[in-house]
Amino acid sequence: MDLDELKKPLIWALVAVAVVVAGGLVALGYASYREHSLRQAVAPQEQAADTHLREALSAPLEPVPDQARQAVAKLDAAVQDIDTRLDALRRLDAAPDPARVAAAEESLGDAAVIVRKEADAVRAGIAFHAARAALVEHMRGAASRRGGWVSEAIRLKHELDKAYFNYKFALDAFGARLGDVPDQDLAGRVRARIDTALEHAKTELARASSH
Repeated sequence: MDLDELKKPLIWALVAVAVVVAGGLVALGYASYREHSLRQAVAPQEQAADTHLREALSAPLEPVPDQARQAVAKLDAAVQDIDTRLDALRRLDAAPDPARVAAAEESLGDAAVIVRKEADAVRAGIAFHAARAALVEHMRGAASRRGGWVSEAIRLKHELDKAYFNYKFALDAFGARLGDVPDQDLAGRVRARIDTALEHAKTELARASSH
């Protein structure tokens, strides 16, 4: 067997190794590309949800009456947008980095719940103030206590008590989720606003009931 014939197996072996190495590099490059693409798809969803959360938590918890319904509508819209982004995350192929996607889903899920709880609290506050205003207005007619005035006063007082309970429950539920806020300094400021809102509600309940 001459030298050329001896070289042929070696050459083919080297070619095979080169093909395997090239294939491995291509596969590694594709895997890196998929992981990078996944992260590029996830990051904007997280950033948008964080922006919604920060804006919601920075807004007044007790907006003036004329703006309260607008505040609720804005919070509801934020929740809807976060939910839409969460659905988009769940449709992604998470195989390149499942832990990254799972963390993002948890983050967006927490944000949606927190903003929803805040919307519920503001909405309950609207109902409480409306019930208080109805009772106060009725009590102003105390000079003409005829017919069903007393029974109506009792009914309105019951409605106010129920509205206060619902408001307190909503504020407590909102506060209970603040531990999931990434920025705990911001969460602490919101807790202080919740305490203030509860004190205001107690004061208004007592004043309305004393008429």
